[in-house]
Amino acid sequence: MGTLTLKEQVLLAYYTYNFLEEKAASMQELENTLKNALQNEYTKTLEDLKREGLVNNSQDDGKERTTNEGILYMDNTLHINSDATERNKLAYVKDSLLINEMVFSNGTLKEYIHKHVGID
Repeated sequence: MGTLTLKEQVLLAYYTYNFLEEKAASMQELENTLKNALQNEYTKTLEDLKREGLVNNSQDDGKERTTNEGILYMDNTLHINSDATERNKLAYVKDSLLINEMVFSNGTLKEYIHKHVGID
């Protein structure tokens, strides 16, 4: 059983979003989830992730996205093989969370991630 740090939980939320179908509503849901989950820590947490090079603003639309380094970080944390196909990444996340019995400290982030990877 592993416990995800708050930083890892936030990064996993971005990681999960990264592999969802691109819709304005999807980004809005992520932003609302992060603001509700982090409240006063939202800006600081996002700045920390950007400073560490794990999240940055997309040049296409200015929205925050997981960087390659962020994806590799989460692949390593969740023991996901780096050659896993992108269209199956969420299935690998689901399997990893269940097999490794990953523990979340933030219920709002857990709910968002479980919803999008298909954990009931």
